Amino acid sequence: MKTFLLATLFTTAIFTTAQAQTAAAPVAKTMTKAEKDAAKAKKETDLLEAFAKAAFSAEEQTKYRAEVDAGNDKVRPIKADASLTEEDKKIKTDVINKERNDNLKTMLGEAKYKLFKATQKAQREAAIANGG
Repeated sequence: MKTFLLATLFTTAIFTTAQAQTAAAPVAKTMTKAEKDAAKAKKETDLLEAFAKAAFSAEEQTKYRAEVDAGNDKVRPIKADASLTEEDKKIKTDVINKERNDNLKTMLGEAKYKLFKATQKAQREAAIANGG
């Protein structure tokens, strides 16, 4: 009787452990280097297309890129700060993004900025519609 009880207990323990291990291992999709390079090239192509549609000069393109890079440099440490809650991170990044967008509107002009953002929105919607 003891042997039967121990065998049943052992079998149950193995089954439970096996189920827990397979259920807790979600498969994360990682991008290959080629996929990352393709995504980066697509992003740059879309950006150049938006610049062209909004009629940005070379100087305005340079200013835009500098302002966006400066904003990203401010946001990066906030996202990496483990002491902040997700809500705090969102609030701080929203403030930085609003400041950056206000600077871009002033620098580029309201009309060009709106056309540029409308083009980017259309590109995002097209990418989502195409499954990307």
